[in-house]
Amino acid sequence: MFSLLSIKKIKRLTSVPSRKSDVLIIDDCGIEMIAKCIPVEFSVSILRNREGVPCIYKPIFLLLLLKRITQFGLTNKALISAIVDVVQPEVIISFVDTNPIMGELSLIFQEKLVISIQNGMRMAPSEFLEKVHNFSFPYYFSFGEYEKHMIEKYKIKSRGVNGVGSLKLGIFLSKHTVGFKKNSNICLISQYLKPPVTELIDDYIVKLNVIYSNLIMWNNNCKEQRKIIVAMRNNKDDKEAYFFTNNIDAKNVELINNVNFSSYKHGINSQIVITMDSTLGFELFGLGCKVLFCAAIVGDEFPHKKNIDIILSKIPQFILLKSCKQEEFNSKINALINMDNEEYLSLKKYPHEVVSEFIADFMQKETLTIGSNV
Repeated sequence: MFSLLSIKKIKRLTSVPSRKSDVLIIDDCGIEMIAKCIPVEFSVSILRNREGVPCIYKPIFLLLLLKRITQFGLTNKALISAIVDVVQPEVIISFVDTNPIMGELSLIFQEKLVISIQNGMRMAPSEFLEKVHNFSFPYYFSFGEYEKHMIEKYKIKSRGVNGVGSLKLGIFLSKHTVGFKKNSNICLISQYLKPPVTELIDDYIVKLNVIYSNLIMWNNNCKEQRKIIVAMRNNKDDKEAYFFTNNIDAKNVELINNVNFSSYKHGINSQIVITMDSTLGFELFGLGCKVLFCAAIVGDEFPHKKNIDIILSKIPQFILLKSCKQEEFNSKINALINMDNEEYLSLKKYPHEVVSEFIADFMQKETLTIGSNV
């Protein structure tokens, strides 16, 4: 995010509508996902903050901002809470679950429903606590039990944790109800990181390249070569594309940009998915897809390696790659190919439906409370 102290460095101000709204979405990230969570009868305002400092062009906003600065100082908390004062939403929601502002808003506006939705794997508590020592969650909709256990273990405060699964995956599945047709492709999920990277992170990229090389070597030695689909992490990134096309032995490789759920589509349709430890890999594994996890080969010095090991300890051993050796890679992938297909795991409800019902129930209670006080 930003602070008021950074305004001098940011020339652009982004306008937030001043009209009163039922729901205020914090942050541009995942707006199209969050929109699926909001019942259609409720009005919505969006606080966009990626390209500038949000503000409201009304005198009342300046007055309320000065009041909040007196209370919280020249901070992000003062700015956002003043915007909330003007918009007066009953519900505040965000798809950026590592942003401390959501917990802060939950404490300031305790009568409102404040929700954070998990948007990626959370390997360690430092992803929250390194930003502020007193990090807290509002109502938190997480992927599952691992996050709930981590929050309890490190005594991170929250209004409540609901393990509903991946919002993005749930929305994708709700739009694709027809059975998926498996092909013979192998889908490699790219977790390429743009330079510059630290020496420890560099080891992660080196190991990713080893996995990719092993995959190419295995495929080139097969009687019938398969198409290798690389689900790209970034769109139109020349350095990432070069990382995968620079291998002189690469054949039948297709790079797929990360747009319109393309990674989900290719991952689900492929016979085998290969990943280090991506969120997408765990999502596809939860659906019953055959996934080979490779993060165990990363050095122990890698940040969060202990947490990676904890998560992977819950995964069946036959889908874990434990060394960089070509022989083990060949053995694991051949075993997965020859194994009977597993049925997809059934979902009781899609995550966005759970969140939508949660918001609707809260708003209904608010309406009843207001009516009883008239």
